[in-house]
Amino acid sequence: MRVTLASVTSLDGRITRGDDPNVHAWSSAEDWSHFIKLRSEHDVVVMDRTTYEAVKPEPVAGLLRIVLTNHVHLYARQVMPGQLEFMALRPKPLLAELAARGRTRILLAGGSTMSADFLHEGVVDDVYLTFEPLLFGAGKPVIATEHALNIQLQLEDVIQLNERGTLLAHYTTVR
Repeated sequence: MRVTLASVTSLDGRITRGDDPNVHAWSSAEDWSHFIKLRSEHDVVVMDRTTYEAVKPEPVAGLLRIVLTNHVHLYARQVMPGQLEFMALRPKPLLAELAARGRTRILLAGGSTMSADFLHEGVVDDVYLTFEPLLFGAGKPVIATEHALNIQLQLEDVIQLNERGTLLAHYTTVR
């Protein structure tokens, strides 16, 4: 199983502009194009509840969307088995569940606490960070600070996505 973390961030490491969780309000079209391409290479997208509420992603054929929430019961009417599911699992049990269902390529797409949890448990293989040329000074960080992390990454590639200077960096975890 391969687990990829993807996030877009301001240059000062924020995934939200203040309290606004709508990343589409400030991220570039080029980042979105990259995300769509990356999503097409995976069979599961995992996000937290806040990201789900902010973007309300449309169904994509063959793609299972998992929303991690401690309030699964609040989403019972939105469940579409095999397409949109809500779970309250930690990273390793979630990955075991997905492996048992034959899923092999997992994309983590949103949530600083969720990202920190997966990194803390040592299950992330690839990290894609898009750096938008913006400074917010406030907002949620890319990685929540609830966990002390000491993860070494190896830079694989950097691409400039547009003339404004949006950069896409691809890292792999060193184990």
